[in-house]
Amino acid sequence: MKHKRLFTMVCLMYALFVFTPVSAQVDTVTVIHVNDSHSNLLPFADGGFGGIARMASVVGLWKMTEPNPVALHGGDFFVGSLMFNTYFGVPELQILNNIGFDALQLGNHEFDAGPEQLGGILAMAEIDSSFDIICSNALNTAAVPTLDSIIRPYAIETRGDLKIGIFGMTTPEANLISNPAPVFIDTNLVQIAFQQIQALKGEGCQVVIMLSHLGLALDMQLAGYLSGCDLIVGAHSHDLLQDILYINNIPIVQAGSYYHYAGKIRLVYDGNSTSVLDYTVQEITDQVPEEPTIAGILESLKLGVQAQYEPVIGDPYRTISYVSSDHYAYPQNLDRLDTPMGNLITAALYDYVPEADCAIEANGHLVEGIYTGPLTPADLFRTYSYGYDASDGLGFRLASFDIYGAELLGAMNALNGFIVPEFGYYDYLLQSCNLSFSLDMDGSGQLSLGEVTIGGQPVAPESTYTIASSDQVVGYLINLFGIEPQNLNIYPVSAYQVVLDYVARLDTVDFVSDGHNSVTPVEKADGNPVIVSSFELGSNYPNPFNPETTIPFKLDRAADVVLEVYSVTGQRVATLLSAYLPAGSYKIRWNGQSQAGFAVSSGIYLYRIRAGGQEFTRRMVLIR
Repeated sequence: MKHKRLFTMVCLMYALFVFTPVSAQVDTVTVIHVNDSHSNLLPFADGGFGGIARMASVVGLWKMTEPNPVALHGGDFFVGSLMFNTYFGVPELQILNNIGFDALQLGNHEFDAGPEQLGGILAMAEIDSSFDIICSNALNTAAVPTLDSIIRPYAIETRGDLKIGIFGMTTPEANLISNPAPVFIDTNLVQIAFQQIQALKGEGCQVVIMLSHLGLALDMQLAGYLSGCDLIVGAHSHDLLQDILYINNIPIVQAGSYYHYAGKIRLVYDGNSTSVLDYTVQEITDQVPEEPTIAGILESLKLGVQAQYEPVIGDPYRTISYVSSDHYAYPQNLDRLDTPMGNLITAALYDYVPEADCAIEANGHLVEGIYTGPLTPADLFRTYSYGYDASDGLGFRLASFDIYGAELLGAMNALNGFIVPEFGYYDYLLQSCNLSFSLDMDGSGQLSLGEVTIGGQPVAPESTYTIASSDQVVGYLINLFGIEPQNLNIYPVSAYQVVLDYVARLDTVDFVSDGHNSVTPVEKADGNPVIVSSFELGSNYPNPFNPETTIPFKLDRAADVVLEVYSVTGQRVATLLSAYLPAGSYKIRWNGQSQAGFAVSSGIYLYRIRAGGQEFTRRMVLIR
């Protein structure tokens, strides 16, 4: 009887083993991420925030305590501090390597000095093979052997039985605002993303991550097309996402900039799919202890910065003035597009050039604000750091030039298409002194240039104006708009040093936003916003593009439709369509050629549709 009972129990156990579904193994991976550090290795805001030594303490703790950690940097470690201009990013790469970062995606600023120099800097850092430098949409890297031998389209990390695939994307804006040539940053983002996802799945990766240096708006747009991607770790737009943003069920995260924050997201793979367990963003403040070895390295690096720059600007870490309140660099609301930092920078440029009618600077060149308390030259350089001139190791040169009012108005109007208040994208917005403007916004969010005044008087198209700015803005006028400024004067002094000398004369830095630049909603006679209802003109894709782009539009009803391409100075380049069309959705391609069939040059172009008595215009960028 006892043997029979034992036999029955064995049979039952066998049946349970064979016929009961076995639970799939559950794996957790912890993705640690930072982005857009811009060589801000030292704490800022009088030591209150940031610092790579503090970041190392946070990341080191997470790597010791969290399951299967993978540490990622979203790119743009180049350009942004005197540390970079002294050491060119090499110490930062070495510190990231020693902390145990697994992958870094190239940002647009990594190409500022050219791909040959980038390849040399990456080689000089001598990072381990376990620290991958990735970029999936860089073409023609074989033309730069030093770079081609280092960067990869993707990285694969193994944690236990789990394979995590990471591919990277650089913003195609790099072709326009940086110097990647002969490398080209491909604009076919959707196609490349699908190719990388398929390649990583083919390598057996259960979890696929896009490490993106595209900016939040493009991340959101791209996520709408993707499948098979489990996470987008963002960068480029310096957005701080305290909570996960889901688009098409794909989580998107981003952790601000300058090592002010670090993010940590835990993913769970259940054998079939990946889901989010939780997400944390850690602010890095003076309450976080510094990792002592790295803190010691930073003190030695500071001595090198002082040795290089003291003959040029004095001790970079001395106090030169006091800031009465935090001065932000980017607009906080639409009725005050001018910012305290924009007003400070342009006031200094205007003061230096007595013959100038006004001063302007691109908002994207003012990368950071200054904080309440003592101000040092190194602090000020963080706000206005772009460019590099070997003569003094500083940035953009001061420039003055003459320009016709019509050219100024055309360039300003063309830039409106690249200003997206919804996402806080103001890089192409002008900050100004003695120049004021309003932007009209219709019900669809489209911006158009309203009134522009210089010295309180409306800008006259036929008049000539003398403008103080930086040599980089001059380059934009020439290369993007085909405008050749007259009486161009490139000063031997850097624009930063002009601002530094101006600030040193102030006991207190106390600039505010006064609203001389603003957005005005356009309303109909009944007080309601103007809403375009008879047709819809979509954004061209890809944008920027080479060699062709697609322009989508939709008609709510039949109409005569004219679709044309114009230069920013108002010259018609090509008529793409002139026909009577029934209601429906349409896609029209432009191959970057004029009406006569000649290839047009790189730059910003306008595409304009007229239908049903209404007109709509958008901007696109061609990069040869």
